[in-house]
Amino acid sequence: MSNKKADKPKLVHSKDVEARPQPGTPEFDAWLLKRAKERAEKYLTDEYDLGDDERGLLAGGYDRLLMSDEELAEEEEAMDQAQKQERRKHLKSVDSK
Repeated sequence: MSNKKADKPKLVHSKDVEARPQPGTPEFDAWLLKRAKERAEKYLTDEYDLGDDERGLLAGGYDRLLMSDEELAEEEEAMDQAQKQERRKHLKSVDSK
């Protein structure tokens, strides 16, 4: 049996610190624009798969990628219920007696 872990998708963010100009300078603005254009070209092409047509962009933890459709549906239902309760928490019940 192999000891290899399941292949994880590549992370978009790297913890490596890259040299950057001081924020607020014209050099920083030029560097930021160049960096944004490079990343847009890389990630917003048809060659780079960010998800599928049904679910859109991939977001969240690696565990979500391994969930079945039924588990995802249950989790989404629980999140919808929590969101409804969050919206109602400022309301008070009025009993007519």
